[in-house]
Amino acid sequence: MIKKGLLLIALLLSSSVVIGQKKYSELTKEDYLNDFDILINIIKNQHPNPFRSITAKEFDKKVAEIRSNLEKNPSYGNFLLSNPIPLIHDAHSSLSTDSTIFEDFTKEATFFPVNTIVYEGKVFVNQHNPVLPAGSIITAVNDVKSKAYLDRINVTTDGQIVADDAKDFSFYVSLMNPGAEEFKIAYQDTLNAPEQKEVVMKSVNYSRNYYNVQKAILPVDVISYSYGIYGRKITDDTYFLTIKTFAFSEEFAYQKLSTFFEKLNADGVKNLIIDVRGNGGGFLSNIPLFYSFISKDKVFKNSYRYATKVVEINVRENLIDASGRQYSDMDIKNMNNFMFQRYDKSTVEGDEYYYGNNRLDESYVENYPRDRYFFEGNTMLLIDNNTVSAAAYFASLFKENNRGAIIGQETRTCSNFTTASWFINYKLPNTQTIVDLPRSEVFFNNLISTKEGCRGVLPDYSVDEKAFYKSLINEQDPELTFALDLLKRQAQNVELKSIDAN
Repeated sequence: MIKKGLLLIALLLSSSVVIGQKKYSELTKEDYLNDFDILINIIKNQHPNPFRSITAKEFDKKVAEIRSNLEKNPSYGNFLLSNPIPLIHDAHSSLSTDSTIFEDFTKEATFFPVNTIVYEGKVFVNQHNPVLPAGSIITAVNDVKSKAYLDRINVTTDGQIVADDAKDFSFYVSLMNPGAEEFKIAYQDTLNAPEQKEVVMKSVNYSRNYYNVQKAILPVDVISYSYGIYGRKITDDTYFLTIKTFAFSEEFAYQKLSTFFEKLNADGVKNLIIDVRGNGGGFLSNIPLFYSFISKDKVFKNSYRYATKVVEINVRENLIDASGRQYSDMDIKNMNNFMFQRYDKSTVEGDEYYYGNNRLDESYVENYPRDRYFFEGNTMLLIDNNTVSAAAYFASLFKENNRGAIIGQETRTCSNFTTASWFINYKLPNTQTIVDLPRSEVFFNNLISTKEGCRGVLPDYSVDEKAFYKSLINEQDPELTFALDLLKRQAQNVELKSIDAN
């Protein structure tokens, strides 16, 4: 997946400007191909385990196909579409566009005129507008079926996880129709409409495209993205806790959580719905802290182990720090020393991994005690295709300990391991694109597996297409609506069993 420049201003504005950097208009075919080749070299030689889910032979074959297409159509948009990182099935490896080049690109590019959301392989209009009714299902654009577009959009996922609902249809359709002045859109205006309709809409500029994204109907809850941790009462006996990141300091997180759970228990709340949809992760050490507030056991297992096949910096060129400064030889030497001091080569014959030792994570606590404000009532968890990294570990703990029903979609990262640790960055010299790579895998609960694939945390319940459509039309939260309905059904069953018993 490409992280678009203007969505990463905080990161990219910290990058130092390179004197003599090429402008967007000066980029050539050779620039795109050279950066592509550099990127492939970085993936092969610096990723901690690039061929877990794909063989080197198959990777090379697909890379050759992508490169051939880029060579035939050397453009910035096609360079973004030619991102090879999804081939290695690692959700933590990514590309970030340079803010200046991306901004210049957007001034010349045209964009799809409405915001959309993908659910179960269908593309829904996710915005009120005067032409296409909200909730309309887009079936084709410029005589190409929506499914064909979705098949061409690659998102970074772990293992065998399919995360179609994380795909940005509107943005990638814009890239696949470069410079389009208008879009012919085939659609159904309702979920079960007997016939399709067609409309031609003019493309929009990036400013309007950005506006459309901000006017999306779903997700309904956007205030939680500002707070990170946001709790509220939704019925007399049910509270809702949204966690959008686990990247807070332990002190801040504990202050927020202890205040929330102290009040929750004082109010005699029976049900708690926890929402980690769209949670991009954070610090692994925070996960047991958060879980300690809902643990039924006085002490629960919190086990994870780091492992990598690459401890040294093998690719030195274009390596940068967080400010965009090129690493010096001394910097690289220090980075290598850090890894060698904290990773030990396996003594098992045939095992290619280096494993993290006790020096690696001083905050690691295996037998974790639950908190004094723990909640022991009924608990549910909401997850989706954008629940990743440490958030997937939280969902994994929740599931392993049978803490309650899980509602939503499969997480985009694995249930038994992740690659979120010790990130390094490279800046491709021509397009200034940032390559973000992890340095290690992290296995949860000592489930160290070198098998090719993995699955994310799977939900117990998913919202069906009909219920999703209804929620979109009514501007309701699909998974939260389902959870509240499930709570009602559970309460009715308890009442019926009580009547039967009497």
